[in-house]
Amino acid sequence: MGEITKLYNGFQTVVPSKIRKKLNLDLDYIVEWNISDDNKVEIEFRKKTDFLDLVGMVSSKDNTDSVKLQRKLRNGEKVDFS
Repeated sequence: MGEITKLYNGFQTVVPSKIRKKLNLDLDYIVEWNISDDNKVEIEFRKKTDFLDLVGMVSSKDNTDSVKLQRKLRNGEKVDFS
């Protein structure tokens, strides 16, 4: 049987200590929730991507609005640099 947590006000929950320690999670991680076609939930922990982590990874011939770019990246939207 897996770890059990409850839902709190605002539908918040806690990542159990055993899981946090095994995966070396800290406050630099975000949680991604996915629902499969058969209504099973998959949870993925991934490091937050800071805009500065992305600087220099791509180049563009056009002027780029860094605020709009950062917002798109934060929301997981695709960004076209061509």
